[in-house]
Parts: sequence; structure tokens; C-alpha cells
Amino acid sequence: MVKDRIPQEAIALNLKWIESLETCLAEHGNRTLTKALMKAAGEKCSAQIFDDCRQILDKNPESVDELLDAMNQRRSQNHNLTSLWEKQGNTAHLILEECNCTLVKAGLAKPNPVHCLCSQGMMESLFSKVCRGPVNVELVKSIGNGHDVCEFHVTFEE
Repeated sequence: MVKDRIPQEAIALNLKWIESLETCLAEHGNRTLTKALMKAAGEKCSAQIFDDCRQILDKNPESVDELLDAMNQRRSQNHNLTSLWEKQGNTAHLILEECNCTLVKAGLAKPNPVHCLCSQGMMESLFSKVCRGPVNVELVKSIGNGHDVCEFHVTFEE
């Protein structure tokens, strides 16, 4: 089965649709509800990343070290990215020089503060799959909030 290419008009329409949804959430939404909605969206992306990590390791990652190793392999080998996760104790750290969101890269979304909540939720979901204790994701900087990079700090209990 051959998939049709998505017409440019449809891409532009989806971009406007997503942008209007995120703008409405920012202007009229309850902050708790907005975070929950975007976290749920991020969980969908985390499932794909986790599947990629499973394929890289030939098994489910069972620890933060295995998860980070697989995510770093995925970043460097599959996506030619040089920014990699670093770990010190119970903290993992990543700096991105550009937004790595698939929707942003496809031209279907623009980085903005609400959209960045999706990435934060995605990271929480990924780490929660291998941690038995609480996971806290701090988005220290983000391109969607006007910074020049996205910087994630993840604290966890294994």
C-alpha cells in the first residue's frame, strides 16, 4: 500500500489547528489541566522512544543506565544528534540545541510554552518506566519559552 503525500495545505491547516489549541490552553486553560493534557500527549511519543530503546537493547530497559544508554545510541546512530544524556547520581541531564519534537521538525507545530509541557511529560513517562520511585522533570530552559536551548534535568529514585 502506497501512502499519499500529505498536501502542503493539510500541513498548514494542522499547524494552525495545533497552534490554536495550544494558544487557547495558554490563555484560558487551567494550568493543572493543561499540564495533564500535554503530559498525556507526551506519553504517546515516549512509547515510541521506549520501543526504539527496546530494539536497540534487544530487551526492555530495566534501569536508568540502560535507558540512557539506549536513548543515547538512538540519538547518535538513528538521528545523528550529538547532544547526549549525562547522569550524575540520581540526576540525568540533557541539553538540546534545537527542538527535537517530531511535530516541530515536520512543520506541524511551533515551539511554545504549552508545547514544551508535552516534552516534559514525555521525559517523565520514559523515566517512570524504569524507576520504582518518583521522577521529577525540570525544564530548566526551553526554546518554546524563548531560550536558545532546551535543557532537561531529571531527578529520580531507582
